[in-house]
Amino acid sequence: MALGDGMKRIAGGFLSLLLTSAAALGEPPPITWEWYSAAEAYQGSRNRRPDDLRLSAHYFRLAADKGNATAAFKLGELYEAGEGLARDPVQAFYWYMKSAARNNKHGQLKIGWCYQKGIGVQPDPKIAAIWYRLAADNDNIWGYHMLAFMLADGEGMTKDVAQARRYFELSLPKTKDHWAKWKLAHLIAQENPKRAKALLKEAAAAGNVQAVEDLKRAP
Repeated sequence: MALGDGMKRIAGGFLSLLLTSAAALGEPPPITWEWYSAAEAYQGSRNRRPDDLRLSAHYFRLAADKGNATAAFKLGELYEAGEGLARDPVQAFYWYMKSAARNNKHGQLKIGWCYQKGIGVQPDPKIAAIWYRLAADNDNIWGYHMLAFMLADGEGMTKDVAQARRYFELSLPKTKDHWAKWKLAHLIAQENPKRAKALLKEAAAAGNVQAVEDLKRAP
């Protein structure tokens, strides 16, 4: 399955359905943002007490239960990491999906990640790619970042190096991810060895051990 018109149609149709559903659900009550702020305050406290993460999860849940998509995403993160409550991948997936259903681009990216890695759901790289595409179309640059890796490796779709390169070039200025630099360096090594080496040096400087090893073997 290449990332072509077929996937774009699937993702586009799915996104339209999500937007329609999100509109039907309406905006969450204003008080949910007060609960969200309280949750963030407990989560980010410099002098964190033993109960602070539990209280953070409590307020995120209050807001998420009333339809706050950002709070649902945050609650999913807490379940995935096991912070403030018992680690539960299934609950993490559930709250990410609640967030994604309200067109939250971070929730959509996480659903892609869950399907790619099998977090709380059976792994399915084809579905992962669709969710990454949804996130990308929703202005989440990390969606293009993840799609680039999948296209480069042929994971869940037909391998397409040219498209992978385009997505790496699109996302790297913002993500500055050293693994993306390493991967792109290998994709362009034959065509542009000078730039490939420069990318490896940047990745190595950012702590990428594989890039360090590649540079040792480079001419």
